[in-house]
Amino acid sequence: MSAMRWAAAVVVLASSSWAAAQGPPEALTGQQRTLLEQVALGKARGALLEQVCGLPISGASSVGRWAAGSVELDRAVRLWVRAQPRHGVARHYSDGVCEVDVRLDPESLRDQVLAWLADESLAPRDGDIGPDAVRSAVRRWPTLWATGTARLGAKTVAGKPPGWEEITNEGLELARAAAVADANRALVEEAARLRVSHARRLREFLDSGEAIRDALREALLAAATVTVSFEPDQVAVATMQLELRRLPKLLADIHAAHYTGDVFAAADFREMLLLAGRDMLESTGLAAPPQRCVIREPYPEIELDVPEWAARSLTATGRFTPDEGTPADAEALAESARLAGIDRLRREIEKLVIQKNVTVAQFVSYHQELKSDVVLALSAARPVAPPRKTADGAVEVTVELPLRRLWEIVRRAMDRVEVEPAEAAQARATTVPAAGERAVEERP
Repeated sequence: MSAMRWAAAVVVLASSSWAAAQGPPEALTGQQRTLLEQVALGKARGALLEQVCGLPISGASSVGRWAAGSVELDRAVRLWVRAQPRHGVARHYSDGVCEVDVRLDPESLRDQVLAWLADESLAPRDGDIGPDAVRSAVRRWPTLWATGTARLGAKTVAGKPPGWEEITNEGLELARAAAVADANRALVEEAARLRVSHARRLREFLDSGEAIRDALREALLAAATVTVSFEPDQVAVATMQLELRRLPKLLADIHAAHYTGDVFAAADFREMLLLAGRDMLESTGLAAPPQRCVIREPYPEIELDVPEWAARSLTATGRFTPDEGTPADAEALAESARLAGIDRLRREIEKLVIQKNVTVAQFVSYHQELKSDVVLALSAARPVAPPRKTADGAVEVTVELPLRRLWEIVRRAMDRVEVEPAEAAQARATTVPAAGERAVEERP
């Protein structure tokens, strides 16, 4: 079938029938739930990393631009963000969709950025960025939230790592090779920090010639143990390990083959074992597959008559006044205020018009099977500012809820029809003339 004549699936409101178009999905197994949570968490962390990198520090500098000034620093930022824990519980909807949230408060990020600044091993870095600039910038940083979504489908059992179903086999191999190369570079830098003596580090030996650094890189790649995992956020993670007792022999061979100076002797490297205080040399490398290796749907779904609210968020402020004499548990009071905010959001959501003057409340009343999912979607409302205590002792919390997931829930009970996109029909009309027009053109 020609691409111009491909019928794209769209969602429209059924005007003659309120019957659900899809039957209830099968219950998920425990293994499937765990898999979905892993993939969703990986996607949430990936989205969080984008937000972190976009935070401003000073002038035109952002966290991402600052980190890009050093391969080691960029790797440290990515590893730290990818280790952020899940916030709250995973949300499993009846259609097999799983959502997971991650949260990062500005104070935690500030402390970590200051720690990176204090770590000399992460240099070189932007000299204009210092502790004072970070402490000033954190006042403008919001609390970051990111949500990852995963859906169990046929692709999940395609034999590829979870989250990598849309990546070609070439993409997996390229990501593996790039992650190993990154880990190899990181292992060389880890070795460079070792002390050869109380006065010198191994970095001085490596800096005495590019051939020496290249030789160590090749030697470590051959001698180290390498493991590669493909994480759900489409990041290949390579880990390299080398027993430290093997390093002096590798360095002695490199010294004999490439070193022409007189500062280091082969015997100097044996003292590293006593000064290191550890038995293993370890590093981690990260890599993502190239965009050209992402399998994309040739005919993506399109939607007609999507309500404008599906692309925005709703906010509401919840207020809770504790009874006199109630213990002032700040966390419990804030949660009570958040729940009050969610209740206000519920009332606002019920008024939203889906189509043809049909509100969400009316639609769900016809489709009771959607009610539990709507309630679950409401629980995803998140605070956008710290709790506020008012003069009368009440606690207020402002919450925000993106409405896209709500639209995805209600549209499940709508008919799906096939139509030809307008642009495809127009293109076909310009390339295929009508029969009458063809006859006129062919007339002598």
